[in-house]
Amino acid sequence: MSIETGVGGPRLLAQGPIATVYAGRDPATGNDFAIKMFPGAFDRETSAWLERERKALAAVRSTRSVLQIDDVLTDAGGRSGIRRELCPGSLAGLLDSGARLGVPDVLALGAAIASALAAAHGTDVMHGGVSPHNVLYRASGEFVLADFGVALRRRFPRDPMYAVEYTAPETLRDDTLSPASDLYGLGAVLYAALTGTPPFPRHTGQQPGERILQVLREPVAPIQDPGVPSELSATIFRLLAKEPADRPQDVASLARLFTKLRQPGGEVVTGEPVDVPAEEEDADVEFDDFAVLRQPAAPSPVQVVQAPPSGGRTLIREFSGPLKTERRLPWKPIALAGAGVLAAGLAVVPLVLGPAEIGGQAVPVAAAIPPPAPASAPAPDVKLALAPPRDQSDHVQLTWTAEGELDFVVIMAGERLETKQLVAHRQRSLDVPVDPARRYCFQLRATDGRHIYTTEPVSIRGARCNP
Repeated sequence: MSIETGVGGPRLLAQGPIATVYAGRDPATGNDFAIKMFPGAFDRETSAWLERERKALAAVRSTRSVLQIDDVLTDAGGRSGIRRELCPGSLAGLLDSGARLGVPDVLALGAAIASALAAAHGTDVMHGGVSPHNVLYRASGEFVLADFGVALRRRFPRDPMYAVEYTAPETLRDDTLSPASDLYGLGAVLYAALTGTPPFPRHTGQQPGERILQVLREPVAPIQDPGVPSELSATIFRLLAKEPADRPQDVASLARLFTKLRQPGGEVVTGEPVDVPAEEEDADVEFDDFAVLRQPAAPSPVQVVQAPPSGGRTLIREFSGPLKTERRLPWKPIALAGAGVLAAGLAVVPLVLGPAEIGGQAVPVAAAIPPPAPASAPAPDVKLALAPPRDQSDHVQLTWTAEGELDFVVIMAGERLETKQLVAHRQRSLDVPVDPARRYCFQLRATDGRHIYTTEPVSIRGARCNP
C-alpha cells in the first residue's frame, strides 16, 4: 500500500532519530490512525520477518491490549512504514510530566501489559523492548502495548544505551532476549509507574558503565509507600529478579493476579484514576523506536566487537563516532545489542597509551570509567592477568586468568585505527583478527558488578604502550 492511498492527508506528529510519525484519517471510515515511516526500505528479510510477526499477532486480535500493525506502507521516496491505531499518548509522556499512577491504575496497567505479553508469547512473538515509551493509552484511558517483535529493531537499531534501566541483566550480559526478559521489562515499567522513577534512575554525573553495573548486580530500592499492597510490591520484585529463572514463569497468571487485586475483596486501596490528557488534534504519540534519549553522548568513538562462541568467528560492528541521542547506529544482529551496551559501559573515557614509536603516532586506548561508589569492603584480589599475545599474522590469540565470576572486555588499540572494545563475556580466551602490517596494544578489563579490574597493556610487533 502507498502512503498516499486513502490516508486523508497525513499530518506530521513527531520526528525522532529513527522514525517519523504522522497522523491521518481514513475518509471511508472516519477512523484516525498513525503512520510510522522509517528512514529506508524494508529489505526482503525484514519484510518476511515482519509479516510473520504480524500474522502471528493477528491471531490474538481479541486481546485488545496488543496494538496491531494494520498495514505496511511505502512512500514515493521508497521509504517503508507501518500503519496502526492512533493513541493520544504514552506512559513515558505521563511519567515525564511528573504523574504518578495510583495503585488501581498500576494494576490496570499490569493486567493490560501481562495480557498482551501472554498472548504474544503464546504465538512465539517476543516484544524485545518493553518500556514506558511503547506503553500507550487510548482516549478511554485503556493501556495498550505497541511495537512488538524484533524485525524492525534489527533493521533499524537504536543506541545500545537506550532504555538501559528497563533492560534485563541477561540482555546486558550475554545478549539474551526471551519471554523472561520481557517480564523484567514489565516489572521495571510497573515500578516506574508506581514510584515515579525507574528501578535504576540515572544520577547527575553518572557514567553509563555505573548504570550497567547497577542493573547487573545491585538490588532494586524497596517501594516505601505503605499504601502499596504487599502482594503487588512482592510481584514487582519477583519480576525484577536478576536471574530469569527466579521470575514468574506464567505471565497469564500474572494478568489474572492483577485483575483479581483490582476486584472487591482484594488488597487494593481505592484511588483516583490516572489523569489522562484529553485527546488533541496533534496527539502526543511516542514509540520506543524514536523516543528522544535523555543521556549525554559518550565522548570517545568506539568500535564494538562481539566475541564468538567457542570455535566461532569474531564479529566486528563499527560505531563510527560517539553514541549520540539523535544518531542511528549501523545494523547489528540482535545478539550484539547487549554486548554493545556492556562494552560502551566499561570503556567510555579516552586515554592515550603512547607515543608508541609507531611512526611517531600515539596509540589510543580507552580507559576504565571512574569506579562505582566505594564498597563496604575493599576490592578482592582476583589475580587478573593477561598472558603475552600469540601473534599469528592475521589474528592474535589472547588468553587470561582470573579468580571469581567476572565479565571481560579486551581493549585493542592499533596503529592508525580507532579503539575497539572486544566483549568476551565470561570466556578466558579470544582470537582477534588483526592487520598483519599494523602494530597493536591490548588491555584487559573485568568487572564483578562492584569493582572494575584492569591489567597493564601488552603489545605486539614492537608497539610500546605507556600508561
